[in-house]
Amino acid sequence: MKTDLLREQFHIFNSHRRSVLDKRFMECGVYFGQPPILEYIAKKPDSTQKEIADFLGVSPPSVAMSVKRMEKSGLLMRVADKSDARRNNLQITEKGMELLRLAHTAFDEIDAVSLKGFTDEELDTLISFIGRMNANLSVFADDKGEKNA
Repeated sequence: MKTDLLREQFHIFNSHRRSVLDKRFMECGVYFGQPPILEYIAKKPDSTQKEIADFLGVSPPSVAMSVKRMEKSGLLMRVADKSDARRNNLQITEKGMELLRLAHTAFDEIDAVSLKGFTDEELDTLISFIGRMNANLSVFADDKGEKNA
């Protein structure tokens, strides 16, 4: 059945990509889940952990653990909200920005290798297919972006 072959190919691709990224990230001292958090904070300074968790579709405790580790490593910092002292906002540090640049380089290199030989037309088709698949899968997400079991 074609869906079995497709599932197998997705699994192999995801495993290879994750393995290469893990190796590259370990060389830089980055954990796999950190780049998306750094990216979000870089684009939206003064974000909260809850906003990040909602955007990424993960649990707040998961983000809290990552933030604690990243703060300890000097990648980001908490800043008290000026309008609500109970709230801490997150900001990326220069060290965090440098790590994010290294992560982008790793992603770019891996993407270049994995997409080698594709024409622009094939890339447009691939982007279209993946976009349609993502839209189809949106039925599994509620209005907060969290995954339903």
